[in-house]
Amino acid sequence: MKSLLFQTRLRVLVLLGFLALGLGTTASFAQVATTPIDADLNWVAPNDAMTRIGQEIGVIEAQMQQSGGSDLLKYKLKYYNTVFFSIEEGVEVQNAVESNYGRFVTGVLDTPVVEFPNLLPPATWQQYRLEIIQLLQN
Repeated sequence: MKSLLFQTRLRVLVLLGFLALGLGTTASFAQVATTPIDADLNWVAPNDAMTRIGQEIGVIEAQMQQSGGSDLLKYKLKYYNTVFFSIEEGVEVQNAVESNYGRFVTGVLDTPVVEFPNLLPPATWQQYRLEIIQLLQN
């Protein structure tokens, strides 16, 4: 009985090892699919953008208090804050969205490393980027 249990556990561990190896290899070869922002999008004015982002920051902070602050929410909050502060400093809304996206996601800017290293998958960052683009459209 012990032998059967041991063999079952061993098979599960081996399977998990292969799965982890396969996912790790796939992730290392994944490229960041950044869809260029259409220049014809109707962006909100900077003051409206800061108001909208500020409201969304409040929502994210409330979610963090309820959930205990997952990495997903921490980095989303940090991304939204960096976009907010860039707009506040006079950066155009579209440029603030893109340049700050590149501070978190490798391969977006011409630098080999990101300013805010993280383990979030590129698909999550793409979703955050699309959400903020939708938030900042008229």
